[in-house]
Order: sequence, then structure tokens, then C-alpha cells
Amino acid sequence: MHVRHKLYDWGILASRRGALPTLVVGNVELGGTGKTPHVLDVAQRLQAMVGDDAVGVLSRGYGRKRSGFHWVSEAQQWRDVGDEPWMMQGRLPNLHVAVCEDRLHGLAQMAKERPQLRLVVLDDGMQHRPLQPDMLMGLVSRDIPPKTWQWMHVVPAGTFRDLPYRLGQCDLIVDTSGAGKGRDLNSSVRPQQPRPFHGASSNPLTAPTLLVTGIARPQRVTQSALDVGVHLAACAHYPDHHAFQTSDVAHWVAWMTDQNIQALLTTEKDAVRLQGILPEGWKHALWVLPMAVDWEEEARLQGFLESWVQALPSLEQRMV
Repeated sequence: MHVRHKLYDWGILASRRGALPTLVVGNVELGGTGKTPHVLDVAQRLQAMVGDDAVGVLSRGYGRKRSGFHWVSEAQQWRDVGDEPWMMQGRLPNLHVAVCEDRLHGLAQMAKERPQLRLVVLDDGMQHRPLQPDMLMGLVSRDIPPKTWQWMHVVPAGTFRDLPYRLGQCDLIVDTSGAGKGRDLNSSVRPQQPRPFHGASSNPLTAPTLLVTGIARPQRVTQSALDVGVHLAACAHYPDHHAFQTSDVAHWVAWMTDQNIQALLTTEKDAVRLQGILPEGWKHALWVLPMAVDWEEEARLQGFLESWVQALPSLEQRMV
């Protein structure tokens, strides 16, 4: 990993800008930094600055069955594009969400097919070195080794997916742990009140509930559910991006029926993977726990984004 990064840093391996201005939201850790909520938060703020129709999001689309470039809005099911892009498109319908494992090709297609786009937020992409981002936002939630150049354990032997020294190449470092450790900015992902996944209801979730997750650090969701007053009867935690099976659901339903539990709570991302396999009579029982980003110094974030937007070329200049 050291050698690969240095080859890009020294220009021996090629790295270039994309067809559209890019803001990459990435990390060097294995999950748990709140990347998806931060991408949605930043994208929504940028929409308010440049217009709903001018902002895109590009993701690799982890776990999808189809390769290549695809618009999420044109996909038939979440398995075609991945659970996180599908969830982001559902949360912000005006957002132009696309997936492509080759970020440079994906940006070129987005610019070609949606010429009204002015900028793109990349959900992950810090490790995709062929792309040279215009802005790089690094999220951290764990303690970083003081000597970031030293040999260290990475996946699968440790909790880092990349070398921490790369955070020094970020334009902005955000500590998402909620501990306020003095990075460039501090934030925390806070839970909102649970809402039914199917249908609309203003009634709060008061019944005893089974919590099911398939994310990297489920203890955060467990605590978040408790913080908003959910009565948790039990928890069932699976690995990140777990592909839920009908056998999993049958096990929960049997237990819930036996214990007279009538509510099933999960994350927005997990709910995407559960739709379609819940028995018809249990769909009303599915609730989601939405997450929002709380910024310690929101004005500094706004200033960072506004200064970048003000420096963007106009559509006419870019087309020339």
C-alpha cells in the first residue's frame, strides 16, 4: 500500500481530474465513520447552493449484481445498484445518483448524459487513486496512530482499510466520533425519531421492538435507538451489507410471534435489503431509524462549501 500510494504521489502512476468537479467523502477506516449520512448532508447543502438539478452523487455500488455505469433512478431493484445508492436516491429524489466502479468513466458518463450537472459528491473514492479529486473530505472516528508512516495492521488484520498518513492529503478532516478531538471540524451522527418504512404515521414507536442491523458498528445504532426512547426487546446484528435471507426473516418472525413482539426496527440502508422478503403480513411492522449529521461548527462547513462552489466554472465555461 505504501508503494502504490507513493507511485501516485510522485506521478509515476497517472492521476487526473474528472469530467465534473468532485468532492470526495472518504475514510481510512473500515466502516463506522458515518460516510453515507455525511454524503447526504453535504449533497443537500450543495443542492441549496447550486440548485436541485445540478448536484450528483457517484458511488461504487458495493454488493450490486450489475457492473458498469448505471443511474440509480433507472434501476429496477436495489440489487442492481447497491443498497446505499438506492437509499440515497430514495431520501433525495432530485439528486442524480449513479454507480460505477471506474470513477473517471462514471464522471464522464454523468457529464455526457446529464449536462446540467455542475458538481458531483463521491460516496467513497479516497482509495481510487486514478481520480484526482477537486476536494477531499476525510472522516475519522477512531484514534489515529501518532506516527502515521509506520507499519501497521490493516484489513483483515486491523481496523484500517488504508494508511492514516493519507489524511494529511485531505482538504478537510472531520471527526465524526462526537468526542470533539480537535480536527478541522467535528460532527456526530444523531438519530431521529423512528418512522414506518411502509406508509406514513405520526404515531411514535412505543411497543417492544426487535432491532436488526447489517452494518459495521451496530453498537452505535443500538445506543441511538435507546437514546430516542425505543424499548428494545432484543437485537440481531449481522456483518456489514449482510444479504438478508428469507430464513433470517423466518427466524425473527417465529421469535417475535412467540414473544408477542410486533415491531421490527432497522437502519434505512438495511430496510432496503429487507424489502421484498418480509412476509406480507409483517410489512407494517418494519420501522427505520433515520440518522442526521449534527455539526459542531456548521458555519465553518458552510464556508468551506461556499468557497468551493464560488470557484466552480459556469456551465458555459465547462462546455467550452
